[in-house]
Amino acid sequence: MNVKKLWRYTPATGPVLSLLLIGIVLSSALLYYRAVKIQRFLEPALALSQPRNEFAKNINTQVQKEFGPQPILGLKVKSSSMLVDSSLLFTRAGNAKVTAHEDIQKLSRILLALMNDEHTRSEISLVMIIGRYPSYGVTAATALERLKAQQFIGLIEDALFQAEPELGSIYAPYFTVSAIPTPPATFHGATIEFRIVPSEFLHIEVLDKLEKYSH
Repeated sequence: MNVKKLWRYTPATGPVLSLLLIGIVLSSALLYYRAVKIQRFLEPALALSQPRNEFAKNINTQVQKEFGPQPILGLKVKSSSMLVDSSLLFTRAGNAKVTAHEDIQKLSRILLALMNDEHTRSEISLVMIIGRYPSYGVTAATALERLKAQQFIGLIEDALFQAEPELGSIYAPYFTVSAIPTPPATFHGATIEFRIVPSEFLHIEVLDKLEKYSH
């Protein structure tokens, strides 16, 4: 078969270009449709996360103001919680470190700054000071560990209020202490958690942002 015979079976340029353009238009329409679907999914997700992200950012800003931008061994900020390892404040023998008073004062100033900010305070329902203890079931050993954890956390709360008296005299009703049981296998020493529980105002703000997506 020669070249001339093959050329007869080659489609004309016009229809090929037309089909190509139609394909491009259809592909663009499909991509646009998928982009709109993704956008409609992401917008409410962003609306839901933005107030919480701002809330967490305010906490992190105060932590960095007191402790500096560099990571601190024994201190971790996680969303709306501050996790303080007991090694930051105490030696292995259980004695307070030389820097313990200074670190307690920094933690107290962080909480006081959050409470003194009217907007941030409106978003705070509760500040839980949480201690954990190894649980061995319903035993005398567990009861003793729970009592020790409750006393320890109570002392931490008292130290915070002593470091910044305004925190205790004005904002004590926001604070509560709690001892939480932990399986012995996952218990790695005393960790103090300052968990800041968002208020209904923050939830209302989230719902307001999501309202337009419910129609």
